[in-house]
Amino acid sequence: MWVPSKSDVSTVFLDRDGTINVKAPEGKYITSADDLVLLPGAARAVAALNGAHIRTILVTNQRWLSGPSGNFARYAAVHVRLLQLLAAENAWLDGAYHCPHATATCDCRKPRSGMLLRAAREHGFDLTKSVIVGDSADDISAGRSAGASTVLICSERGAEAAADALVDDLSAAVQLILGPLNLCRL
Repeated sequence: MWVPSKSDVSTVFLDRDGTINVKAPEGKYITSADDLVLLPGAARAVAALNGAHIRTILVTNQRWLSGPSGNFARYAAVHVRLLQLLAAENAWLDGAYHCPHATATCDCRKPRSGMLLRAAREHGFDLTKSVIVGDSADDISAGRSAGASTVLICSERGAEAAADALVDDLSAAVQLILGPLNLCRL
């Protein structure tokens, strides 16, 4: 199992649905702020990254925005709600990127690495000193192709072999990244 040195990690990328918040049922999307529910311990985990001075950036595919029901104002309201729920636990995101495009129509949609590359360019950091935490093979593929280390929240069978580490949830991922001396923070 991969165990990073905290000094080797400057940035953590986080997927949203299934990593920070409860994922919508298959074929559905979180399209309303009222539907956004954080996973247990997720805000505290993000706060621990913030407290360790590790840049924390959201990268999320939001394909529903490319369809007829796509509504950027609703997406923005969901994002504001996410920020509010995190702030209630003294947590924040240093950046947020989303892909509104349909599958296979862009270079930003995970499993491609466009969002990660853009974030590195805009924030000026080395992707080899970053980690992506997500719950799908697409998250792991995006991280791998960008040169980041990868942590999979065990939910999707088949992605395990490609991930550098497997964990049960975001709290466990952050404990792995911060190391044993920081376990009491969570």
